[in-house]
Amino acid sequence: MISEFKVGDIVKSLKGHDKDHVFLVLTIDKNGYLAIIDGRLRKRKNIKKKNPKHLLKIAHDDEILNKANSPIATDTEIYNAIKKYQSNVKE
Repeated sequence: MISEFKVGDIVKSLKGHDKDHVFLVLTIDKNGYLAIIDGRLRKRKNIKKKNPKHLLKIAHDDEILNKANSPIATDTEIYNAIKKYQSNVKE
């Protein structure tokens, strides 16, 4: 299965209890499921795997991905980076 998503994409959940939440794609497994985090509800030690058909790609941001992959970045920093991105898009 070829996915339209890439690691570093910013996505919005379309289904489930996390509907309308914005996440960062951290990894994609061999079955095509996306490991997503947001730094608040879903942290690096509590990654959510989600079916890609339940997600909408909003954008791609390597800066946020680099922050998420940094061993010294906190979940709060990841959350703030995603929120900063969202506020920039609304303007």
